[in-house]
Amino acid sequence: MKPTFGNRLKWASKFFTHGRKIASLTPSSRWLSGAMCRDVDPTQPQVILELGAGMGPVTSAVLERMHPESTLIAVELDPELHAVARHRCPGADVVLGSAVEIDEILDQRSVDQVDCFLSCLPTPSLPQKVNQCVIDAWRRRCTSGVFTQITQIPWYYWSMYSRVFHHVEFKLVTLNAPPAGVYHCRDLRDDYATLERLPGKPN
Repeated sequence: MKPTFGNRLKWASKFFTHGRKIASLTPSSRWLSGAMCRDVDPTQPQVILELGAGMGPVTSAVLERMHPESTLIAVELDPELHAVARHRCPGADVVLGSAVEIDEILDQRSVDQVDCFLSCLPTPSLPQKVNQCVIDAWRRRCTSGVFTQITQIPWYYWSMYSRVFHHVEFKLVTLNAPPAGVYHCRDLRDDYATLERLPGKPN
């Protein structure tokens, strides 16, 4: 199910109201959403966690690709966007909550670990303490060792993620309007939690 014109207007309104707390002016395209699914395995069950579901474009793409017995937990903070994503993606467990509540959300569902960790959060605009909570939860919970992060500005944040991870890959998606991409990050640096390395606004 695609978002309606009214939902797109709602998204744009939130972007202009909240600025960089919303990652982009428009929801992710099907091409960008598809690029986020690189590590979603259709051949075996997985537990997949998505942060910042928005109106559900990535959520929908994951549902189309994942194994029938996989579990998708998608977290969205905004009540209106959560309602849209939940209606659009009935096959996912769309949770109204914050990224800092990852452990609580997973524990409530008796989920110890996740196999695929997808972040659609506006990481550079978030407080550093929020980003540390997200990265800490990824480090403890994700079995794949890959942190997947969407971006609307190609290559711009490469150095930011390289301060946190030893290995950073970037996939450019030219069909998105405007061109965007996906970072796939591995091997967390030992001192990632220092003020100089953590992305986001100082606490």
